[in-house]
Amino acid sequence: MGNSIAASLVLTVFLLITSVVFLILISTYTDRTVDAGLLSGQQLLRVKSGVSLNSTSQSNPNTCNAYTAQVENTGEITVEDFADVDVLVEYPDSVGDKVVARLGYNSDWSVTGIAPDTRDPNVWNPGETVTISVSLPTGMQSNGRGVVLVSSPLAVADSRYFTCFCSASGNTGFTNPSVEVADTGGNGDGFEIDPIGAFADGGTDASNINGAGDRHRFYDYGFSTLSACNISGIEVRLDWWLDATGGNNSMAVELSWDGGISWTAAKTDTEETTTEHTVVLGGSDDTWGHTWSSGEFTNANFRVRVVMEGVGGRNHFLDWVPVKVYYSP
Repeated sequence: MGNSIAASLVLTVFLLITSVVFLILISTYTDRTVDAGLLSGQQLLRVKSGVSLNSTSQSNPNTCNAYTAQVENTGEITVEDFADVDVLVEYPDSVGDKVVARLGYNSDWSVTGIAPDTRDPNVWNPGETVTISVSLPTGMQSNGRGVVLVSSPLAVADSRYFTCFCSASGNTGFTNPSVEVADTGGNGDGFEIDPIGAFADGGTDASNINGAGDRHRFYDYGFSTLSACNISGIEVRLDWWLDATGGNNSMAVELSWDGGISWTAAKTDTEETTTEHTVVLGGSDDTWGHTWSSGEFTNANFRVRVVMEGVGGRNHFLDWVPVKVYYSP
């Protein structure tokens, strides 16, 4: 009797363990089957997803920090959230160092149009082409070449080269400074009265009182159209006058390309008037004796220094000191 009970107990335990193991195996098989199904479905979606980066172009023909791209949805999958799309770039910066960056949606790149967008507005449907605007983290090297890659939410990607070149000659137009500071020379106070009056045409004017030899710097002109081009000439305009004539009074300009460490030779206007007159120093083919690069026109580097000269205690007045830069391919 005891042996029968023991045998029954062993059989029961064996069957229980066997059932548990069987259930575990069934569960594992089911999980793996589900995972395999999900992977298969994901792979099928990837197969049905497709993008074609059809073209890239400079947003401004003479700058190399903003580009436009045309990207077509060549697959069968709709993209509803552009934040799921990746845009990556690789290119040489203005000094030739390699830049590799993943750009942020709505901060570094954005969608500016969808065509034809006749179905589901603002959704990227199959067969539609989006226009994206791309801003590079830094300017690109002149005559350089980079790569932009656009990836769908399912990691199906296409890439295309983009280039930096100057396509046409032109100029910046007369551009205003936004920062000033008195320089050494004379009595050391430059335009001691309202120097910001020289930031714009009209309004107030900068005044230098009895300061022969005084000098004043103007900078932060904010040039933004030069990165791809050669610099062919520079003009500096002076709208200025004196309180009285006589004494060989003049106003001169020097330019710096390295934040005020080095300066060009001065160009001088010796015309004496007691009413405002305009003189343009330099010209479209005058580089002031220096071979300029686009990087030398950044706010950190480019400086204009105005110098007042004369005898007899004359006062110098300056209404405007803009700069125009000429560029060419």
